[in-house]
Amino acid sequence: MGKILLVVSDKGGVGKSTYSANTASMLANREKSVIILKTDKNNDLISWNEKRRENSLPTVPVYEAYGNVSKEINRLSKLCDVLIVDCPGHDSLEFRSALTVSDIMITLVKASSDFESETLTSVTEKVRMAQKSNAALQPWVLLTRINPSKPRHRKAAIELDKLLRSDDVWIQPLKNRMSELDVFESACNEGAGVHDVSRASSLTTAKAQIELVAQEIGII
Repeated sequence: MGKILLVVSDKGGVGKSTYSANTASMLANREKSVIILKTDKNNDLISWNEKRRENSLPTVPVYEAYGNVSKEINRLSKLCDVLIVDCPGHDSLEFRSALTVSDIMITLVKASSDFESETLTSVTEKVRMAQKSNAALQPWVLLTRINPSKPRHRKAAIELDKLLRSDDVWIQPLKNRMSELDVFESACNEGAGVHDVSRASSLTTAKAQIELVAQEIGII
């Protein structure tokens, strides 16, 4: 059975699908078998996968399921090394049922956005409840879209990291973080991930960040 990586948020537009696609691309380029299960009813990842096939890029099957998705997660996890589950950006049955069977959970947060950082209270509540039945679940906060040239971004990331580490009740932050790099999104627009791209601005940094997060959570 492969590892199950759940990508969640209680807010839409935080970059879940972009992160999922780039991570899947990295795994496929490392010849790992990877499947994406989309449980959000938008078609972003379906469109991404169609473009991927058209461009003859390494295969990443995309499935979809809705409602209680725990059985489908268990089924698909037997078919690959890593199953990435992309959840809706709000509280949902998909989100809650996926928590009960996943190995790893990442919630993405832009620290400089109060709208996003404030979701951590509700996400933490759902995670702690799920861990009563799924004690093996490893939840993490991934600080994303940090612009190193903006002092406000750096300061917000430092302060949120410090707050989360001050009390174990919070989901703990990963040591590695993701920068605000256009190449993550532009690669996805072509059905790719940064590991499918040969030349682009900040490409080396983008690849390294995806890999370092993957190493830290134990999927490579």
